[in-house]
Amino acid sequence: MAEFLEESITGAIAYGSSYSDDYSVEITRTAGGGEYRKLVHPYPVRRFRLIVRSDIASVGAKILNLYHRCRGKYAGFRVKALDDFSTSADGRSAPTMLDQVLPRLSAGIYQLRKVYGMDKAGLTIGWPERVIYKPVAGTLKIAVNGVLTVAGVTLDSTTGRVTIAPAPLITDVVTGGCQFDIPVRFDGVIDVDQFAPAHRDIKNVELVELLNP
Repeated sequence: MAEFLEESITGAIAYGSSYSDDYSVEITRTAGGGEYRKLVHPYPVRRFRLIVRSDIASVGAKILNLYHRCRGKYAGFRVKALDDFSTSADGRSAPTMLDQVLPRLSAGIYQLRKVYGMDKAGLTIGWPERVIYKPVAGTLKIAVNGVLTVAGVTLDSTTGRVTIAPAPLITDVVTGGCQFDIPVRFDGVIDVDQFAPAHRDIKNVELVELLNP
């Protein structure tokens, strides 16, 4: 697995940037026009198309240096999705301890996640979710059976795993919320537009989400 840099370029993103979520679906069409569809994995994959406008000195510090540290497409890093950086339902409100039910990985260890589309009935396979691997330190709130829990709670901000000691019972419901970044990598080369002597445009910076950073 390639390396991951725990840093972000969020502050360099300009208006005009965009993002999209996609699902990996294999579609086989029959001669009669029917379709057989297979969901390869249940997770959305986010893509960012960024525009960066800055003076010549800042462009290098914000984007180009990170691109070279990552060796282009090789290493991953963090980015903040400005419309979806919180476990709250709207993605922007302050997170609460009741935002999401956390799956139990083992005794006392839980994984942060965000489930989407729960305002309406989902498919028989359930609602899509995003595993949160890169929570923002200092924003976590955890509850056990609806009661805020602070003592004995530790967070690994590089994996999104929460450890609670002593471990809750297997029948206890652990919920939580936090702010989070999306783990991504560059998915193309960076073109620099020299549109003025001291200013630069970087257009079409493609980033793709890493499902297993």
